[in-house]
Amino acid sequence: MFEIFGLLIAVGGIATLARGRGASPLLMGGLAVAGWVLIEIGGGPVVSDENRLWRMVAAWAWVGAVALFVRFVVGARQPKPDGKWNCSDCRYLNNSSSVVCEACGKPWKTVSENSQSAQSSK
Repeated sequence: MFEIFGLLIAVGGIATLARGRGASPLLMGGLAVAGWVLIEIGGGPVVSDENRLWRMVAAWAWVGAVALFVRFVVGARQPKPDGKWNCSDCRYLNNSSSVVCEACGKPWKTVSENSQSAQSSK
């Protein structure tokens, strides 16, 4: 029961990271859960205690690998903010790890891009 609760918390974090990095939260969260279920349940109900422990470790390693992938690979080529930033459209305060606005989905712009878009709209 505690393991499922922990999985829900971890998948919520992965989905939040994915949304902020420009990936599908449903896809990344689903990938983490599907891998966890396949590894954890893959051995069936008749498994020795030693194998059950290694399956549990492998399942959590999979969830961690998905979280690391979302954090460090997804959106890696996009320009990154130095700290928390406000969206130029909706003024939502985003985390520093987000490269797209978590509220409206607009990509983060550098200061020069923001000033160019402001000048072109005048």
